[in-house]
Amino acid sequence: MTISSLKSLPRFVSRSLFILLLGWCSVGVNADENIADVLIVGAGLSGLSSAYYLKKAGKTAVILEMSPHIGGRIRTANYADNAHAEIGLEEFWEGNPAVDLMRELKIPLETFYTSFSSFYYQGKLYPFTHKSNLEFLQSVISTDEMKAYKKWDQKMVELYKQIKSSPLSKNLLPLIEISFADWLHETSGLSPKTQEFVRIQTEPEYATSWTKISAIDGIAEWNFLSEGQAPYHVVGGNQRAAQAIADFIGSNNIRLNKLVTHIKSTDTGVEVTTSDMGNFQQQIYRAKYVITTVPLFRLNDIQFSPPLSQDRKEAIQTQSGGAYFTAHVLVDNKASHFWKTKDISFLPIISDGPLGVIYEGKTESNNDAVLNLLINGSYAERFNSRVSGGPEDVQEALIEAFEKQWTGFRPSVKQMTFYRYHPHAIASWPVGRSRFDSLSDSLRQPQGRIYFAGDFTEDTHSNGASLSAIRVVKDILKQK
Repeated sequence: MTISSLKSLPRFVSRSLFILLLGWCSVGVNADENIADVLIVGAGLSGLSSAYYLKKAGKTAVILEMSPHIGGRIRTANYADNAHAEIGLEEFWEGNPAVDLMRELKIPLETFYTSFSSFYYQGKLYPFTHKSNLEFLQSVISTDEMKAYKKWDQKMVELYKQIKSSPLSKNLLPLIEISFADWLHETSGLSPKTQEFVRIQTEPEYATSWTKISAIDGIAEWNFLSEGQAPYHVVGGNQRAAQAIADFIGSNNIRLNKLVTHIKSTDTGVEVTTSDMGNFQQQIYRAKYVITTVPLFRLNDIQFSPPLSQDRKEAIQTQSGGAYFTAHVLVDNKASHFWKTKDISFLPIISDGPLGVIYEGKTESNNDAVLNLLINGSYAERFNSRVSGGPEDVQEALIEAFEKQWTGFRPSVKQMTFYRYHPHAIASWPVGRSRFDSLSDSLRQPQGRIYFAGDFTEDTHSNGASLSAIRVVKDILKQK
């Protein structure tokens, strides 16, 4: 039908058909040539890092991000009087390749503490004011308990070395079929108090109960913590790191508000269909390869052609996730005596309760303080789902928890700001699964010209995002 033939139709019909034809014409604004060597889905740490390494290798990349901002969980909230606190990612651990990347870009970093944290156990605070993890633990448990701990910790080191030697040996396979909690109870030889120390220190990392993850992944998490790595923060807020990487990549190579709905892989390239989150206009981008860096739960929202292999589908469907919920608490500066001794802060503190891990935000001297609560596990699930009521109910629950922990703290609270996450935002592997099993291996292998990256392909931490970016870029550069 031509446009001129519309004139012979009734006006309301011709107008409807004209609008429909315009829609047909605009759906899929195809590029005749590849827009880049590689398309990257997602502008979180993994996506930004992938683009960074590709550019350094002389390859072009365009990032398609569904939200109006970059960084993923690297987000910093700014408040009055130059105060700020992290919304998502709190730190970059010493062994994270992102730390080297940031040093290359001359992004200023700072560190204040080590991998173990102050914590509460049976209502008593154990403050970390020591020079090392081992020295701190010696203040927590007895000499005999310490001997058993050192023996067990050395066993964990040896087991982790075996785990890293892929594929898993037969003697390690049973560790997939038992929870970290049950395995520790049955085999560790640790005292109940030392076992609780292990639980309290590790649960915030995978953001769920240690009864819900496999022993083999609990071993990996413990190795990560017991190494005593220093955690780094970006001076002025972690979001500055995301912006610095984006500046290096070039803002013209990052397309925001682009929801990826379809990914098609052929023998010669890829086609990625997006829907603009503002006007829902579809557009097709072409490239030689595509890297998906979206969270695991988002992979189920993308239609792949050809469909994902059965093992990749199973890997996605059977992996679980931990929960986070963030609260920024503005408090009177005079309340700092609750978390300081001799003007030295012993934050972060693992509350082992509704307050999660208590970090300290950045504020100028003598101004109101900002406490940053990274709540995890069942408490995060409760607050994210809103089953506890409205924001006033969440605030009251947190204030009651503060008051139980720090008597007289209630009058110091001036304001709370909440940030919610997807219920399974943090990668974890349930009993029967592991980051080291064959299903996880399938996600680390490309399907045609589609490569999978993101923290969930490696571990539960931001270093997994960085390592996955290095892996996929290295694989792509190998292609002719």
